[in-house]
Amino acid sequence: MIVASIVALLLGVLAYGIAGARLHAGSREEGGALRSRSWWLGTVLQAAGFGFTLLARRSLPLMVVQACSAAGLGVTAALQHASGVRRLRGGEVAAILGLLVGLGLLSTSTLPGPAVAIRPAHIVLMAVCAAICLAALAVRLPPLLMGLAAGLGFSFGAIGARLVIGDVAHPLWIFWQLPASTWAVGLLTGAGIVLGQVHMTRGLARSEATTVLGPMYLAETLVPTIAGLTLLGEHPRPHTGLLALAGLALTLVGTSGLLRRDPPVG
Repeated sequence: MIVASIVALLLGVLAYGIAGARLHAGSREEGGALRSRSWWLGTVLQAAGFGFTLLARRSLPLMVVQACSAAGLGVTAALQHASGVRRLRGGEVAAILGLLVGLGLLSTSTLPGPAVAIRPAHIVLMAVCAAICLAALAVRLPPLLMGLAAGLGFSFGAIGARLVIGDVAHPLWIFWQLPASTWAVGLLTGAGIVLGQVHMTRGLARSEATTVLGPMYLAETLVPTIAGLTLLGEHPRPHTGLLALAGLALTLVGTSGLLRRDPPVG
């Protein structure tokens, strides 16, 4: 099961990385994102990435899965470099290497949490995040903040997915017997994915991919990590707390190093 989860995670990272490049190209086409084949291809790949990482969450810690998803930013940057859309600088290559080292440290030092029953605190956290993302739609945010809003949406969606798929007492295929709490988390999970996609598309239409995806992946790493440690029972392996902290720090620094603050378009 662990090997299958690792393979699923790697496929998810690849899908997210290619999706980022396609979504960026499609979001900036003249006809708009919804009329762009590139955007729809990116959306399908984004959904595939979520599906693969959902499978990975069955056996791997949420904080590891979400942090590794940040490697998708490196894939996007490398693809755009190869296609001439965005040339990587020396410091950005170092940032990708630091990101990979950080993910390696984090993966080897973190234990998956046990199956956690859905509690009111989980639903409240997700509802508050949803409210923030909805409120942000009414404000004209700079692309960097749009990326953060997208990351928040995808983050509480990931937390919800971890809760639902980890609830062994209520199998999803017996949906007619699911309790109201599972339905609430499921609906909020879907809302998080949709809100994250909307904020990301709006940001990519106005700026470079890494300007939006960088803060998005930062939020997707930090928020689930905090939730995993405080609400989902995840913790470092014995005597590896400093390694886990160093891995998280390198992951965040590497992601920040790929963030390019370009002036918004339009």
